[in-house]
Amino acid sequence: MNKLFGYILPVSFLIVTLLIAGFTRPSYSFAGDSIAKVLQSVFWIESGFKKQGIHYPAKAIDPEYKYFYFKHSYNLQIDQEGSLIAPFPFLNTVLITPFIQLNWPEGIVYLGAVLFWLYSFLIYRVTKKWWVFLFILLFTPLLQHFLAFSDIALASFFLTFFLVTYFKEPRFHFITATAVLFAILALFLRTEILLLFVLLVMIHLFSIFNNGIGVYRKKWHSKRILLIVLAIFVFVGLNYFLYDSILGPRFDNNKTGIFRFGMVVIQKWKSLLLWGNSRVGLFGYSPWLLVFIVIFMFFHSQKRKTITRNLFYVWILIVCLVSILSPNDSNIDWGTRYYSCFSLFPILLLSNFKWKRLVGRNKYILILFLGVGLLYSVYINSKVWKEMKNISVQIEELVMKLNLDAPDYYIVEDPSIANSLGIMHVRTHVFYGNPIEVVENLGAALKGKRVRFLLFPLAKLAVETEPFWGKITANQSCVFSPVKLRKTAMFSALCKID
Repeated sequence: MNKLFGYILPVSFLIVTLLIAGFTRPSYSFAGDSIAKVLQSVFWIESGFKKQGIHYPAKAIDPEYKYFYFKHSYNLQIDQEGSLIAPFPFLNTVLITPFIQLNWPEGIVYLGAVLFWLYSFLIYRVTKKWWVFLFILLFTPLLQHFLAFSDIALASFFLTFFLVTYFKEPRFHFITATAVLFAILALFLRTEILLLFVLLVMIHLFSIFNNGIGVYRKKWHSKRILLIVLAIFVFVGLNYFLYDSILGPRFDNNKTGIFRFGMVVIQKWKSLLLWGNSRVGLFGYSPWLLVFIVIFMFFHSQKRKTITRNLFYVWILIVCLVSILSPNDSNIDWGTRYYSCFSLFPILLLSNFKWKRLVGRNKYILILFLGVGLLYSVYINSKVWKEMKNISVQIEELVMKLNLDAPDYYIVEDPSIANSLGIMHVRTHVFYGNPIEVVENLGAALKGKRVRFLLFPLAKLAVETEPFWGKITANQSCVFSPVKLRKTAMFSALCKID
C-alpha cells in the first residue's frame, strides 16, 4: 500500500500543478519580463540562431529604438551592430526557444509547472516526507514564480539537483557530472546563486583549516571546493569571453541599482522582506518563516549539529546578502523571486525538525503562531493565483477587442498599456512614448497609415476636442471609440495619418 501511495502521490501532484497552470490562462499571461524573454527568442530565431538581441517589429521605422517600450523599461544599450543587448540570460533564450518555434509560447508556462513538480519531487526523495508536496504548493510563493519566470524555474531546479547531490559521497560518476553541469547552468540563469557558491567555498575552507576534523573529512571538503570553483570558473570565463564582463550583461544592466544608498535602500529592504509597492515580500507572503526562525534559534535541540546549523545560517546569510545587493525591490512579483532559488534550505530544515522535543506551554504557543502563518500563506497563494488569472483575462479581452479592427500601428504612452498588449508585441508595431513626439518624429513613416492611439482617460490627449487630433488628419477621420474592459476603460483614437 505504501509503495502504491508513493506512485499515486507524485502523479496526483503533477496533475494538480498542471491544472493550476491552466487556470491562470497561460496563452495571455505574457507581460513585462515574460514577454521580453519571448522577444529575445524571436530575435534569435529570426537571426538564424547567430545573434543575441531583442525583437522589435518596428525597427525599420525606428532604428534607434527611441520608441521601443522594452528599451526604456530595462534601460538597454545598443551594441556595435545596431541591435539592443538582450536583458535576460542567453541560456534562458536557448531553453525556451523550442516553444516559440512551435508557436506555443504558453508551453513555457507549462514547462514552469513541470519544473515545479520535478523540484518538489527532488525534495520529496531527499526528505521521504509526503507532505512536502502540499507544503511547497500551499505555503510558499514558488509555484507563482515558476509559472511567471522561466529563468527562476530553470535555475531553481538546476541548483536543487546540484545541492541534493552535493552532500553525497564524492564518487565521480554520471550523476555527479550532471550535477556540476546543472550548477553551471544555474549560475548563468541567476547571478545571485554566485553568492551561495562563495559562501559554500568559505565554509569548506574554514572546515579544512579546522584542526578538529580528520584527513578524510578534509578530502571531502576539498573535493566539494573543486566542484564549486569549477562552476564559478566556467561562469566567469565564458562571460568574460562572450561579453567582456566577468558577471555578464544582466549584472551590468542592474549594477546601478545595486549600489544605491540612502532611504530608498531601506524602502527596498522593506518591500523585499515584508511589504511595499503594492505587493508583499518574502516574510509578508510566508510569515511562518519568521516563526520558524524564532523556533530554530531559541528552541531547536539540534541547532548545534554542524549540518543543521550550516543550512540555517547559510540561508539567513543569503537572505541578507540578496536583500543588500538586489538591484530593485522585485516589484513585479509577490513573495520576492530573488530568494526562490534558495527555498530548499528552510524546507529541509523544517522537514528534519524534531517537534517532539518542544515541550511545555511554549510548544503550543509557537505551533499556534506557526499555524496562523501557514494559513495566511494559503490565503495569499489563492489570491495570487486568482490575480494571475484576472490579469490574463484582462489581457485576452484587450487583445481580442483590438484585433477586431487591427490598425497598422499602435501608439501608447503608459507602461501599463504597453504591458497589457502581451504577445501582440511579437508581430505588432507598437510605439511607446508621447503621441505628439512620436507623430512628429516618425511622421513620414506613419503617413497614410491607420494608427490607433491608446491612452488612459486622465491622459492629456484623452479628449476628442484636443487640437492634436485635427492636426494629424486634415479630413477629421479619427474615430473615437473607447476600449471598455471589465475593470477599466481606455481612450482610443483610430486615425489615418495625413
